[in-house]
Order: sequence, then C-alpha cells, then structure tokens
Amino acid sequence: MSFSIYELDENIKKLLTVDNYLNGLSVNDFIEEISKDHFLKGAEVNNKAYLDPKPYIRTFESTLRELKQLQAEANEQRVKNERQVDSYELKHSENVLELNQQIDEATKKFDILDTQISDVSTRINPLGNTLNKITNSRDRSLETIFLIRAYHGFFMKEQYLPLETLKNSKKLDDKLKCAKTVRNLLNLAKKVSDEKSPKSMKCITTIEQFGETMEKELLRKFEIASEDEDDIDFDMMNQIAQILFEYNEGINVIQTFVIKNDIVIENEEKSLDEQEWALLADSRRSDFKIDEQATFDTLKFEIKSRARISKKVFADPTPVIKIFIQRMYAQIIRNKVTSLLQKSLSVSPLAHVRVLHSLYTLVGDFTEQIKDYLTTEELDKDQELSAILDQSHSDLFVEYIGDNVYFNREKKNLEETIYGIIHQFNTANENIIANKSLAARLENLDNVQKPEKDRFSFASEKKRMNQFKQYVTAKLKDRTRNSEPEPTFMECKSLNVGNVETVLKSVIESVARLLELVPTKSADYALEVLEILIIDFGKLYIGAGLEVVYDECKKNASLDYLSSFNTISELLFLMSSCIKRIILPIATNIPSIKTRMSNMVNGFVAQCEISLNVILNDTLDHFRVKLQSQLAKQKKRDFNCNNIEDDTEACELVSNYLVEIHSSIVSAMNGANLEKILIKIGMEVLHQLLEHYKKFTVNSIGGIVLTKDVIRYQSVIDGWKIPELSEQFQILREIGNLFTVQTDLVNSLVTEGQLANMKPYTVRQYITKRADFNPSYADKFFKFK
Repeated sequence: MSFSIYELDENIKKLLTVDNYLNGLSVNDFIEEISKDHFLKGAEVNNKAYLDPKPYIRTFESTLRELKQLQAEANEQRVKNERQVDSYELKHSENVLELNQQIDEATKKFDILDTQISDVSTRINPLGNTLNKITNSRDRSLETIFLIRAYHGFFMKEQYLPLETLKNSKKLDDKLKCAKTVRNLLNLAKKVSDEKSPKSMKCITTIEQFGETMEKELLRKFEIASEDEDDIDFDMMNQIAQILFEYNEGINVIQTFVIKNDIVIENEEKSLDEQEWALLADSRRSDFKIDEQATFDTLKFEIKSRARISKKVFADPTPVIKIFIQRMYAQIIRNKVTSLLQKSLSVSPLAHVRVLHSLYTLVGDFTEQIKDYLTTEELDKDQELSAILDQSHSDLFVEYIGDNVYFNREKKNLEETIYGIIHQFNTANENIIANKSLAARLENLDNVQKPEKDRFSFASEKKRMNQFKQYVTAKLKDRTRNSEPEPTFMECKSLNVGNVETVLKSVIESVARLLELVPTKSADYALEVLEILIIDFGKLYIGAGLEVVYDECKKNASLDYLSSFNTISELLFLMSSCIKRIILPIATNIPSIKTRMSNMVNGFVAQCEISLNVILNDTLDHFRVKLQSQLAKQKKRDFNCNNIEDDTEACELVSNYLVEIHSSIVSAMNGANLEKILIKIGMEVLHQLLEHYKKFTVNSIGGIVLTKDVIRYQSVIDGWKIPELSEQFQILREIGNLFTVQTDLVNSLVTEGQLANMKPYTVRQYITKRADFNPSYADKFFKFK
C-alpha cells in the first residue's frame, strides 16, 4: 500500500461513498472543500504571492483514486442487482402463470355453481308463486270470514263489537280496516237483501247508520284539526282523509275541505268608467287597458295556497285541486268575464272585441302560470289538471267565440269603423260620386282593351259593395234618428292619409285578435278581412276619391287636384305594405287562399293605377287645349313690328301656365314618374311652338321679339332641370336666328346645329315667314331641293 502525506481527510472520504455521494454538494462546492486547507500554505517571493501547486495536485490525485474505486464498487453492485432483477422477474412470471390456471379453474367452478343455483331457482319460483297465492287467499279468507261475521252480527244483533273496536282504535291500520269493512258490508248487504225480508232491509239501514256515524265523527275531528290556522294538524287531517277515501272515495271529506277553504274574492265591483269605455270604443286610440291584473294575482295566490295545503292533507291531491280550479273558473272568473263582456256589447262592437281579446289573453296568461306552478311542484304528473285548466279557460269564452259569433262582431266592428270614414267623405262628395263618371270611363276601357274572358269581373264585388252601401244607408238613418252631429263637409271633401291609417290600424288589430282567438280559422277569416279592406274600404273610399279627382279634372278650373296623386300613391303604398306584411303571411300554408288574396290586391292596385293614368292623360289633353288657346292669343303684328317691346301676351300666358303646371305636378309626383310627365308636357310645348311659329310673318325687329319669347320659354324649361328637355328646346333659339340674321347668312345657318337635322321642307316653312322673303329667287339663293 502506498502512503502519501496528502491522504484525504476522513470527512472527505465519507463524501465519496455509494450511500452518501457528495452529500448533496455540487462539484464546485466539493472542489472548494478538498482545497480549502491549501490556501494558507503559500509564500511570498520578491514580495509577491506565490501559489504552491503540489498540495492541490496530490489531493486531486487521491480524490481520483477514491472515485475510481467508488466507480468499481458501483459497477459491481449494478451487475449484482441486475442478476437479482432477472431472477425476480422469472419468478413473477411463473407465479402469474400458476395464478392464471387457478383463476380458470375457479371460473369453471363458479359457472357450474351458477347453473345449479339457476336450476334451483327455476324449481323454487313456482313454489313461491304458489305460496303468495296461498297467502293472498288466506288473507282474503280472513277478510271474508271477518266480513261474514260482521254481517251476521249486524243482521242478528244490529252491531258487531270487533268492528266497533277497530273504529275506536288509535292505530291507523285498524281504522283503515274498519272503513274498508263497512264499505264492503254495505255492498254485501245490498246484494243479499230482499225487500220481502224486513230484517235484511233493517240490516242495511243499521250498517249505513254505523258508517254515517263513523264518518261524522271523523269529519268533526277533521274540522277540529284545521280550526287553528296557526297550528293546523296536517297529520291528523291526512289520516282521516285516508280513512274516508277508503270508506267512500272521500266524497264528503273533500267537500268539507273545499267549503272550509273556498276561494272568496271581496266583491269590490270595480267597473270601467265612462271615459275608459269611450277609449275602448274609439278606433283611433290604442292605449286602452283592462285593469284586472290585481284580481288574477289574488286568485293565483289563493289557488297556490290551496294546492300546497291539499298536498299535505291528501295522498292524492289531484281531485281536490281539480274541484278548486273548476269552482274558481265557473264562479269568480266567469262572473268577472261575463259582466265585462255583456257591458261591452252595449257600448260598441269594437269595445266588445277589444274586451274579449284582453280578457282572453289575461285569463290565458293566468292559466299558463297556474299550469307551470302545478308542474313545477309535481302536482300534475299525468297532465290531468292542465287539461282541466285549458278546458275551463275555453269554456269561459265559447259562447263569445264559437260558431262565428266573434268574427261576425269583428266584421261589424271593421264595417262601423269604415262606415264612419266613408259616410263623411261620400256625404261631402255625394253628387260627384253618384255620377260614377270615372267608373263608366273604366268600363269602356275594359270593353275596348280586353277580350271578354279577361275582363275584370265586378259581379261579386258589386254585390258586396251594394250590401255595404245598404249598411251605410241604415246607419245613416240611425244617426238621423239619434240626432248625431253631422261632420264638417269641408274637412271631409278630400282623401285623408290619417283615415287610411285608422282603418289599417283597425285591420291589423283585428288580424292580431283573430290569430289568438280563432287560430284554426285565421286564414279564412283573414281573407274576409282583406275583402272588407279592399272592397268595402278601398273601392268605396279610395275609388270614390279617384271619382272626385276625375271630376275636378273635368272641370278644368285649376290643377289643385294633382296634389291628390301623391296622397293616393301613399294610401296605396300603406295598404299594400300592410297586406304584404300582415295579412298574406297568414295564408302561407294555404296556397289557394294566398292566391285569391294576391289576385284581389293586384287587381285593386291595377285598377287604381289605370284610374290615375286616365286622369293624367285627361290632364295632358286639357293642358294641350289650354296651351293652344293661349298661343292663339298671339297677335299677327307681334313679330312684324317696328319697336321692341316686353314679352308678348301669349308668351306671358304660356310661361305662367308652365310654371303653374310644373308646380302642381311636382307636388303630385316624384322620381321617374315626375320626369316622364314633365318630358311629355315639355315636348308638347315644343311641338306646339314649332307649329306656332310657322303661322307668323317675322321682320328683323319681330325676330328679336320672337327670340326674347324663346329665351323666356327656355328659362322656364331649364328650371325643370331636365337636360334632355333643355337640349331639345335649343331648336327654338336656332329658329329665332333664322329671322334675325341677314339674308346671305341663312344658307350657312340651316346647315349647322339642330336645323341641319330638320327636313328642308320644314325649314323652308320658317324661312318663308321672313318679311323679306322673295319666292322668285328663294330656291336659287337658299339652294333647297
């Protein structure tokens, strides 16, 4: 063994073992640990620090020897452990194979045992069923024996003490047995009784008296248990209810409970006042309200409390809650509903249908809330109570909704609303509407333009319109008898958008009601509502309005009637939008009805458009005639004069008339339709002016006057801001130049601008009107062919 003065310290050696390698020190910390004793062994050479490396080298060499020895030990231990692991793994595999074989054997034994048990069970089950039958037979035999003995006791001695003992027992099972026995006794006694045997009849009476006495005692205890509202004995009440249900299905105990806890609402008789009824009857107002929510909130609280108590008292609270529901709907709610609906009938059809719908919705919401509560509290698992609630709700309104009763009143409401508007308008324009000038004109158009099979058929519509007119006449007589004030005619002579809005609001309101009140017939009823809107209102109000406009057009007094075009267009837009968005969707699933609706609407709108076109065409005819009459006032010397004066009289009249008609048309139309009609008017003015200037001799000064007139016309047309029209009117300026330029310049003038596109013959007509025109040299000079 070698010996070195630099052997490692014992503490260092402890750090170089397999079990405690470095003791958690890092490599740097370990090197510092083995070198710390050599820091003080240095010396100074020439006043400078000197480090001696030998101690460090020797210490590190010793450390390396220890590490190599440690590595050898570790490798040896690793090899040893690997051999042990291989040995254990082999042994484990052998154990697994052995256990697997044992498990297979145990499984086979278990399957055999299971088969044996199944065989035993198969043989025992019939025996068990037999034993159950024997047990049940024994129980029934005991009950039968007890029942026969009890009957014998009542028959012979008018009593049976064991039954009396059961009745007076404090045990619930005994009392239940007593109640069941009494019930069966009564059935038995009635079956074996003989009217010829007084004793058998007496026996029935005795048993009935026994049962009645028992029931009275139990009902008295039932009432006593519920007397103190702060300390109700629900357990006692529940037991008594079970006994009496066993006795006679609990008929009397339910009645006692219901009477004791009957729902009572204080009779406040809070009725609607006259102002509220007037609001309900006003078709222009929609802010009405049936304020009965407080009553239904109280009823909701009461029925919930009765349901909670019933659940505690009765094993099956459904029959009890059912009675509460039926009594509440048949008495309290029916009285409230009936009083309001009967009162509304005396006010107006509108008030009635509004009250009907409000109450139907109010009671419907109340019903749904009660159904939700019963379902949440698990009181209506079989949905029996929900069915009762729905039926009770339906029964309340059947006499007001069924057999078309509701819809007949709804139609009457709409007819009265429309009547109020139509009567005022038709009365203010009675003579005009009676003439039916526009209708006759349209009939002629139909006959000329359409074949027989395609004519618009008015047969059914006329029948309906005549019926409605008769209705209006009858209402007028009633109004006269009742001395109702007549409307101010001046306020009713023109079509009013507000009136149409009122009717459309009424229609929308009616549609909303019928969707809720009669959903199964909503499509058919919606069709009838549309017929009322189109035929009764559209044709008798808007159609009559078109008659009035047509009459004003024929009078040709002014163009104020053109302002009705915008009004009628707006009315048609409102009606079409309402029908498209509200009424047509109702018939989406019934194509035949939807087709009828679409055809009816399209036919009505088309007829109105034809009427407007007729009026517009007549307006253009009147314009043409008036323009001609104004141009006819042009004097022959206006353009063959010696002095330049202001615009000619004809120019002044025509210009003012153009400004007037433009203003009227702009207020009546807009968009593309406005531009089209202005272009038509402008081109008519241009045509007549072109023809007009062919009639007058024009000298050089007159040419200036004519040009001034043309400039005035152009300025008016330019004010219409239609470039196409302004460009067309440039021809007038060029024609004016024909009269103002010198003779030798005319030839070059006619080959330029718009004159170059004009036929030579036409240009010649204007040139021949020059005051200096000489036919003898004209052809040569102007080179016309």
